[in-house]
Amino acid sequence: MTGIIGTARSIPPVVSETTGTRDLKLRQACADFESIFVNYVLQSARKAVARQGLFHDTHEAKIYESMMDEQMARTVSRGRGLGLGQLLYEQLERDGKP
Repeated sequence: MTGIIGTARSIPPVVSETTGTRDLKLRQACADFESIFVNYVLQSARKAVARQGLFHDTHEAKIYESMMDEQMARTVSRGRGLGLGQLLYEQLERDGKP
């Protein structure tokens, strides 16, 4: 997943360039993880719903649904998200400090 930097907007002022780059990369990785998790949840929910109709079992429909789930996951993570990315960031930041 790329391009998910919505949670990085609330980055506090950094002490050094290295610290700022590390912080931004960590925030990006946590947001990406949340996006992947949301995508997995959406795909799992879609599998639980019974398929019916003329076009639901086509290869094209499955590709479209997969792309739609991925975009919805990105959109959720780009905003406030579920909070999972922020919690993960806080935990990893706390664990990474000397």
